[in-house]
Amino acid sequence: FPTRRSSDLLAPQFYFFARRGTAINLDLRGYGRSDKPAKYGTIAQYADDVACLCRQLKITSPIIVGHSMGGMVAVELAAKHPMLPAAIVLISSGVLFPKAALEGEEEVLRGLRNATYRTAIQALIDQICLPSDRFKSHIETTFFAIPQEQWVAHFEAMFAWDKVAPERVAACKLPVLYIQDSGGCYSDLPRFSSLCPQLVIGKTVGSGHFPTLEIPEQVNSMVEQFTKIHLKP
Repeated sequence: FPTRRSSDLLAPQFYFFARRGTAINLDLRGYGRSDKPAKYGTIAQYADDVACLCRQLKITSPIIVGHSMGGMVAVELAAKHPMLPAAIVLISSGVLFPKAALEGEEEVLRGLRNATYRTAIQALIDQICLPSDRFKSHIETTFFAIPQEQWVAHFEAMFAWDKVAPERVAACKLPVLYIQDSGGCYSDLPRFSSLCPQLVIGKTVGSGHFPTLEIPEQVNSMVEQFTKIHLKP
């Protein structure tokens, strides 16, 4: 999701893996501290941006970790630039929306387009966060700081990409880990597994849509174990 500092949502992972090797935490174009273009990007453009960054920094075989919409970017990157990533990790990501989830997201978009869009944002927060989530107030602060037009562009980009998601998922031949949160599933995982047989699925305990912040130790250990088993040293 867009926040004033989108990369902050993965800060616990950045600091954990920075102690074990090279780690880069980035804001996509138009998000956080990155440049603000006249138009917000598409999932394909975001993936190209990540590929460009890797070329500029001479990064080879990275493990790409994407939360929420970032998971869509990771899949697009793996499909469009198959020789670049060594593996991808998707966390609470809406890749291959189930019918019910898609209808719910469409309802959110309708609310975001209205003058009362802040009501839709609050409803979204209440939907994706568990009552026990410690960072809910932080999410509220950051979500309400995002301009309405950016929220609309964010959801439109996801819906546009959802139409090509099946072919993108099927094109992924590298190791893939999907980490599901405790609040619900935004991905049709049986369909995902049929299109991408090497998919590994994990589930966290005790967190809504932001397990990266709420329970980073669970997320970090799953990613670390996944790479140990499925990637060559």
